[in-house]
Amino acid sequence: MKNRIRLAQKILKEKGLYDGAIDGIAGPKTMNGLSQIDGIDRDLPKTRQVTTFIQIDANERGIDAGPVDGLWGPRTNAAFKALEYQFDYGEPQPPWRPEEIKVSNPNRWPVQRTDEFYQFFGEKGTSLKMIDFPYEMKLSWDLRKRANRTRCHEKVADSLLRVLHKVKEIYGEDDINRLHLNHYGGCYNKRKIRNGSLWSMHSWGIALDFDPLRNELNWGRDRAALAHPDYYDWWKCWEEEGWISLGRKRNYDWMHVQAARLTE
Repeated sequence: MKNRIRLAQKILKEKGLYDGAIDGIAGPKTMNGLSQIDGIDRDLPKTRQVTTFIQIDANERGIDAGPVDGLWGPRTNAAFKALEYQFDYGEPQPPWRPEEIKVSNPNRWPVQRTDEFYQFFGEKGTSLKMIDFPYEMKLSWDLRKRANRTRCHEKVADSLLRVLHKVKEIYGEDDINRLHLNHYGGCYNKRKIRNGSLWSMHSWGIALDFDPLRNELNWGRDRAALAHPDYYDWWKCWEEEGWISLGRKRNYDWMHVQAARLTE
């Protein structure tokens, strides 16, 4: 709730209706500022007044927050994130639709589960290679344990290293830690997909998982940490090498990235 109040305070300050601290506390100055906004029911609890204000302001900026009802649903949450991005970065949040994300294919990764795919990568669990990570990883299921190496398919090894070196160059170790870019969920694992009969891309050592605790399988863009704008450069590093994010392409399994196309 404090993040919502902080955003409301920033908007009020921008409008000249608030001169207090951006502290996430709905005190007298904050509520006085809200009282000067048309369309807010003063009899509602503070939380709903703040939500109503965010909905009103988002809609005025052309960001769809849904009905102005003071209730926090998925549309309001998406609008809130878009407004946060504007205040943090000084520009509108880039549009996002799965079909708008065009990923080049410089390494000519094949489409998963096609004849070309099996010819390119061979049999499951073959042609594997150990590589050293350019920065230390923590095992996501036990953060006390470290991972300095991983096993992947030899045909993706060089590309994978280029991605991770670029991540280290862009983010640095402090932000890598802060954003959990080193919370590693694994690469090669000869197994079927969850709740399915098809073999996972992990079975060829061409997929990796990151920060699974904050990017659960069925979470969409409204909940997955890796969907936040802080990670745009992270995805750019992968996509410049042709790796595909299931989150960015299909809005689920945001932890997962793979060196195989989903469709032609």
